[in-house]
Amino acid sequence: MTRTLVLALGALVFALPHAHAQDLFITNARIVDPAGQEVREANLLIVDGAIVGEVAAPPADFAGTTLDLAGKWVIPGLNDLHTHSYGNMAPGQAFDAPGSAIVAKRMLYAGVTGFLDLFGAEDGLYALRERQRSGAVGGAELFASLSCLTATEGHCTEYGTKTRVMDTPEDARRQVADLSRKRPDVVKIVYAPTGRMPSIDKATLAAAVSEASAHGIKTVIHINTWQDVRDAVEVGAFAVTHVPGGEPIPEDIAPLMAARGIVSIPTLAVETELGDFVGDRSVLESPLASSLTTDAIIEAYRSDEMLQWRREAIARGSNRTPTILASVKAMADAGVTILTGSDSGNWGTIQGYSLHRELIKLVAAGLTPWQALAASTTQAGEFLGRSWGVRPGDEANLVVLDASPIDDIRNTQRIAMVIQRGQVVDRERLLAGESR
Repeated sequence: MTRTLVLALGALVFALPHAHAQDLFITNARIVDPAGQEVREANLLIVDGAIVGEVAAPPADFAGTTLDLAGKWVIPGLNDLHTHSYGNMAPGQAFDAPGSAIVAKRMLYAGVTGFLDLFGAEDGLYALRERQRSGAVGGAELFASLSCLTATEGHCTEYGTKTRVMDTPEDARRQVADLSRKRPDVVKIVYAPTGRMPSIDKATLAAAVSEASAHGIKTVIHINTWQDVRDAVEVGAFAVTHVPGGEPIPEDIAPLMAARGIVSIPTLAVETELGDFVGDRSVLESPLASSLTTDAIIEAYRSDEMLQWRREAIARGSNRTPTILASVKAMADAGVTILTGSDSGNWGTIQGYSLHRELIKLVAAGLTPWQALAASTTQAGEFLGRSWGVRPGDEANLVVLDASPIDDIRNTQRIAMVIQRGQVVDRERLLAGESR
């Protein structure tokens, strides 16, 4: 017999976060479809963790759970495609370093159903990803580059975490071939020839990209300048991450990226958010922010010492922000696929929360709420070879909101419920046992 649970404002539905997929019939929902850029009032049938479709009534033999959403908004699960999932930090403070397994739970609490770690402890990330895929542990789904390929003493070597170095094309082919045995979801490469740290050259970049392509693995290139982007496009890279802030985007770059199909993960949160964290108290007064890190981390951003210590960096970041936002708008207007990535794990970010801030920043850059949502849902799924939306055949990773994200993108933070693979998540249990 069908069980009906009417969800009143603020009510919770409890279910084991890692249980088998649940069959659900969701009624009275406003379905927010980024692919079609439309909101539909409909019922949604979910079977075996996948969306079957929008139907008037469930099948006669339906034995699952009916959820009456009373007009709430349903969006696809959000995804953060640039993270470092060891924890959160603030300048002058120790990490609240819970590790990637706890971060995965925090992400899911925040409605982030998947995240891409672009450098951490290789063996630990590999082990966690395999445990998740076996069903042994839960949380938001981890995707990972596992390592970071960089020059000797290049960026990524400064953190005390073992990484992979390459200085010649031969090194590059050998390292990528070896890493490919662990099936990384992407290969991350640092390419910054004019940066303050050593960098690989273009020939080594080309060899690494070519070897990754031979193994069927996409490449994400950490860049510093627009010339770095141009070089990445020319050697056939699949994506670049970060946006140069020192100069406006050259007129030919965005059309070139679009023509070659190269993706941008701009990481606006890490590029522009530190000043907001320090100067705008409301940013960290969000209940979602305080749920996802410690009081000590938040208070550190509010301290007078912090403001004095980071005054120059904040001013520098504020000066760069208009150029960065204009560059993102130019790429989007040219048809470049933009994906959400917060670069959380760095100063000025909070794991899970900063993905919502990334959406706000994309809209501030001039993208529509529809474009911002697609960057974090349907297009993120395409990038990782998954089907993340609200249409038949899509995975049933969904976030139920109390207000429309199209009316105001900030409403993605007004989370009533998270559904992962057809399973209603007990959000409070995800954070149980953590001291705030």
